[in-house]
Amino acid sequence: MKKLIIATVFVLSFTFTIYAQEGFSAKAGINNVTFDVDGFGSTSELGFYLGGSYTFDANGEIQIEPSVLVSIVDDLTALYIPVMAKYPITDKFNVQAGPQINYLLEDVDEGAFGLDLGFGGGFNIDDNWFVEARYAFEILRDLEGGNINTLTAGVGYRFD
Repeated sequence: MKKLIIATVFVLSFTFTIYAQEGFSAKAGINNVTFDVDGFGSTSELGFYLGGSYTFDANGEIQIEPSVLVSIVDDLTALYIPVMAKYPITDKFNVQAGPQINYLLEDVDEGAFGLDLGFGGGFNIDDNWFVEARYAFEILRDLEGGNINTLTAGVGYRFD
């Protein structure tokens, strides 16, 4: 729990040093969580996520978007805190990449805290509505002998 608090404080400190503010968004969608257990293969579960984000304009082109998302699948409920850098390819399309903190909310003895690296893309339908998809693979977890990767696809609404 200490690691999650320290990481959250670090992320919030970093994001509040960015220059201009763009605004809040609400997000929801589906996710596929894959559990890879050493020696036992992998299993995937389909679920959903919902949450919100706040977008900051870093330099006129790149945006930084920290989010807080709750993911619910059959055997795993988790809190995800992705901090994505978004770079526009066109007025409508963007690519995104960045770290994602995850914290398992289930009753687990070990491995509650994890750190992922995520990448994906987004499409702005209009000034408010957007869709995005992202894949995040685990790079650090307290849990021995396996890892958790996520694929998310969803829709969001930007509040002006």
